[in-house]
Amino acid sequence: MTVINLNIKQMEAFLLIAQLKNFTKAAAQLDMSQPAISFQIKSLEEELNITLFERTDKKVVLTEAGRLLYPNALQMVRMYNKIKAGIDDLREVKAGHLMLAAAPVAGECLLPLLIGGFREQYPGVTVSLQIGGSAQVARWLKEREVEIGIAGYQVKAEGVECQPWITDDMVVITPPWHPLNGEEAPLAVLTGESIIVREAGSGSRQALERQLLKHNITLDQFSGLLELGSARALINAVRLGLGIGVVSRWAAGELLEKGALGQVTVPGVGFSYELYLAWNRPDQESLASRAFRTFITDEEIINRFIEDFTIFRK
Repeated sequence: MTVINLNIKQMEAFLLIAQLKNFTKAAAQLDMSQPAISFQIKSLEEELNITLFERTDKKVVLTEAGRLLYPNALQMVRMYNKIKAGIDDLREVKAGHLMLAAAPVAGECLLPLLIGGFREQYPGVTVSLQIGGSAQVARWLKEREVEIGIAGYQVKAEGVECQPWITDDMVVITPPWHPLNGEEAPLAVLTGESIIVREAGSGSRQALERQLLKHNITLDQFSGLLELGSARALINAVRLGLGIGVVSRWAAGELLEKGALGQVTVPGVGFSYELYLAWNRPDQESLASRAFRTFITDEEIINRFIEDFTIFRK
């Protein structure tokens, strides 16, 4: 009878490489050297006597055996984290691992400083943050891959609690040389422009479409339409002159202040939407998750964070 010895570090390294398709990036996220992560995979392949990745100059992809291992490895790591979270609960949040997920604006602009503040209070808790569209965040929550998620709309799923968290104000942006930069313009004028928007299903896209419909306007009435998967990509496309866009002020604020982006004011129209905080129901919530949720819903902390974010951005 052959005994196979596997360890969680090997599984975590395998999963992250499979997701990122890159050994160097995976090593950086795991705070390991590339030789160290390569050794983990080599040891795993030798233990299983199978090749798990096909390596090329540009990326690595899973072999058939790797694809077979992936869901089982994912289940092993989830079970390990569940057991570890239970033990951490007994230690009263002195240690633990918290899995978060967020839509791009929240994950890239808002959460890094908040996570930093949380870890000052709970230095023993490690935090992992996955960034994806609101629909992806909802799926991660439903599948219990993360404990807390920030999405651009209310997450409705069995076993998931959800509440409004913070309002994301959006602005109409242009290239700095655009004739409408700094001007007021009604929506009817803007429809003569090509518009760049987030992908269908994102919270900001839904908020934009709702606001346009209040004025009997749809996206197909604009002279052109380009859909992109993140606020950062949208902003870059606007800077390149591919069209105007509607994007979070959190994401565009620094470039607006520096004059690298233009802005149009639309009288009588308020582009904003709620970011929602969603988490596993109380009977399945770890102490680390509860502590983080309490931390980021504290009004004093949020107000201080907004002030710190403004200073940091400058």
